[in-house]
Amino acid sequence: MSQAARRLKVAEVAARIFGNVFNPTGARQGNYILRQGFRGEHMVRYYPSKQEQNMGRVSRISRLLGQRFYDPDEIDRLNVVERRRARGKGAPKKGEGKRAALAKKKR
Repeated sequence: MSQAARRLKVAEVAARIFGNVFNPTGARQGNYILRQGFRGEHMVRYYPSKQEQNMGRVSRISRLLGQRFYDPDEIDRLNVVERRRARGKGAPKKGEGKRAALAKKKR
């Protein structure tokens, strides 16, 4: 048995012991794709559900009709924004951001 054949045999045994794939020819097998986690759930959660889409439509329609539709999540978000603004942490008004400040300094 030649030395190359012995190395091949040792690599095969080592692959079996450590649970690796033995691929002496270096052919592409796609194992790196199979080892990745399943992304289906994440991709499904990317888009809003039909119920969430309908909630947005209902709030828009209710505004057009002059009625008030209360969305608890939106109310919570507005409260957080209001508290941040009171502490001076809110978004600046249009034209008062970093770029505007730099442009005023250059003049």
